[in-house]
Amino acid sequence: MSIVKINDINMYYESHGEGEPLILISGNGGELSQWKDHITMFSKEYQVIAFDNRGAGRTDKPDMEYSIEMMANDVVGLMDALGIEKAHILGASMGGMIAQSIAFLHPNRVKSLILAVTMMKVSPQANYAAQHAIKNVQEGVDPESLAIYSIAWSFPDEVFENPTAVEMIKKAMLTTLNQQNVHGFKLQNDAASEFNSSSWVSEIKVPTLVIEGEDDIVVPKKYSSREIARNISGSKFISLPGGHMAYLMNAGSFQKHVMDFIASIT
Repeated sequence: MSIVKINDINMYYESHGEGEPLILISGNGGELSQWKDHITMFSKEYQVIAFDNRGAGRTDKPDMEYSIEMMANDVVGLMDALGIEKAHILGASMGGMIAQSIAFLHPNRVKSLILAVTMMKVSPQANYAAQHAIKNVQEGVDPESLAIYSIAWSFPDEVFENPTAVEMIKKAMLTTLNQQNVHGFKLQNDAASEFNSSSWVSEIKVPTLVIEGEDDIVVPKKYSSREIARNISGSKFISLPGGHMAYLMNAGSFQKHVMDFIASIT
């Protein structure tokens, strides 16, 4: 558990295990704790680096305009600080946007690319709902609005058949998506809403694995994981059951696909 100065922020990160570096990049509002189970498995074979993006967790949350390119440069700055020349880069959701940008802007730093439940462009529908949920929390109208939004858009129907499970998930999300942290969530959300890789994603040439949640309603079909895979020559595509959290809800299968893919990279 460490803090390192990267660009204009103090970034919180953790390093686990030994071997080739594998960097995990979280989505909007996510903290590295979401990777806990994956870190346990991946660190058996690799040096796993997980961190909190600017605007989230224990990393600084400067009140300024963010961009996905800015956050990609934060990751490269972390690699520089840790003396990592090249790494396997795994990003989920907004983290996958950041990972795409790293592979496009800094291809020499990427040994392989794993893109989970991500997209080339944010759905205007999902962004509209997020902006209103954020506004409700910031104005104190509905402190739970953003957590409810996140659950509704992230989990498949079967989860909602169990009210106890939904309530547990909501309580867990409220610890992150609360009044204190929602401004950082908004800054990240605004950055993601401006991202569009559709004009350049086909220029990514590093070995790439793309993983979708087959019932993911966050990701617009036109800009989906499936379309990313179609545009990146030679990429491998996997579909997992579930929605936007498929990479967490199918942890064992996700881990196997990722580790088999990385092992195939020479």
